[in-house]
Amino acid sequence: MMRTINGFIIACLLVVAGLPAFGQSDEKGNDAIILGREVMPKDTASRSRFINRLIAPKGEWQCGLSVMYADFNSSNSDYMLMFQGLDAKASMMSIAPEAAYTFKDNHAIGVKFNYSKLGGMLDAATADLLGNLSLSVNDISATSNSIGGSVFQRTYVGIDRQGRFGIFWDYILGYTRTKTHFVSGESAPSYSVREKVYLAFAPGVVYFPMNNISIQANISIADLSYSCTTAYEDGNEVGISRGWKALAGLNLLNLSFGLTLHL
Repeated sequence: MMRTINGFIIACLLVVAGLPAFGQSDEKGNDAIILGREVMPKDTASRSRFINRLIAPKGEWQCGLSVMYADFNSSNSDYMLMFQGLDAKASMMSIAPEAAYTFKDNHAIGVKFNYSKLGGMLDAATADLLGNLSLSVNDISATSNSIGGSVFQRTYVGIDRQGRFGIFWDYILGYTRTKTHFVSGESAPSYSVREKVYLAFAPGVVYFPMNNISIQANISIADLSYSCTTAYEDGNEVGISRGWKALAGLNLLNLSFGLTLHL
């Protein structure tokens, strides 16, 4: 069952609800910043069919936090009907603070740090395929911890005239290091270490309930990565693999929700 932790968003909104709106004038204090106004394209002589409205003015600082939490339990899943006596559970938690600076109207650049933890356990399961082949497994568990960082360039597109709602997309260059421990029955414990460099594309939606606060949701739909994975058993290296990988598609585990403070 997929669940999303969003209670912290409501709590943070209540804490910062009394903050004043960010500055409404530019660096020289001459021209007022009008959220929702049309952001003119480079070629002002041509007419754009889609109007991009101001939602993130130049000179703005942003600091935010994105989280994701999901869990799975075989007792309430409809996707494991082919398994008999299945007793499995898994959970995943991810947290990612970030900071960004808007160097141009509706364009920002920033950095993000992320930490995630994944745990899973399979007590027993028997797979019966077409009544001719069966496979039984038991007592398997795995835990995975990942830490990394990235830089991103974000482009906003304002939708409404009030500058409250819009879409955005991120171009991300990042690095992660993941250590995964495996335990199976009475066998010797083993683990693997994976280092990954990736380039990703992640679109999302953003909404401003107040001038200083935005809530957002985004999902990575494509990435190109190079990874190096080293396997260990009893502390000794037993194998290593390297390779490139390109992925495109929707994965709910890549969905995250965030809260951002705009200064």
